[in-house]
Amino acid sequence: MVILTRYSIVCQVPGAEPYTICTYNGADLTQVLGITQANLPEGHYGWIQECGEAFVSVSGQTQAAYADFRPNAAKRHLKEELSKGSQEQVAELPSGALGENLLAHDTWERLSQLPPLLIEDGPYCGLIREARDVFINGHFYACVAMCGISFERFQRDKAEPYGATREYKMWQVRSILQKNKAFSPGTFSLCKSMADLRNEYAHGHGLNPKEVGEATMKLVISMDWVIVGIRSV
Repeated sequence: MVILTRYSIVCQVPGAEPYTICTYNGADLTQVLGITQANLPEGHYGWIQECGEAFVSVSGQTQAAYADFRPNAAKRHLKEELSKGSQEQVAELPSGALGENLLAHDTWERLSQLPPLLIEDGPYCGLIREARDVFINGHFYACVAMCGISFERFQRDKAEPYGATREYKMWQVRSILQKNKAFSPGTFSLCKSMADLRNEYAHGHGLNPKEVGEATMKLVISMDWVIVGIRSV
């Protein structure tokens, strides 16, 4: 895996034609195309990887990271699709092709709802990756479960230094975190909302998995999972 630098992450030039490439400025992820071969001259880029593992330098330290810039590609694809009037063309396709086209469009739509991601390859990375993947594939019950698991793991790990063990119930974990002011009020609110949504579906009370799947992903997006100094918008 290459070490990511400001010259090995390439971006779409704001306001320009699609795939007009410039170097990454180290802040906004929304224009990033992907990871390319490191330190090539300006305007000369080889392959571009939209999603995968790499190493990133944070505060002078090298650490493993996971990058997912596919949502940016999805937004560009949908914009191009709209500009070409492809929705009108879809109506003229054979029934089998129409079904495949609509399925692909729905996948692009779900992918476009997510933010681009550059996250530490730590204890939550695998959980978040799986939560995003099942959402993209339209498995909303699984999405609710994975989002709930991600939040619970996050809270338990944060409560461990204050004496919480794996045997503690989640209400006990949250009580310890609140007593020690480990989270901001906003983070506590996110955790409580996620627990309510997860419990509703875990006990079979949920009636609209797509709506709740989207709601749980919004909560995950709101959490500060992203590597310090490089945030998604």
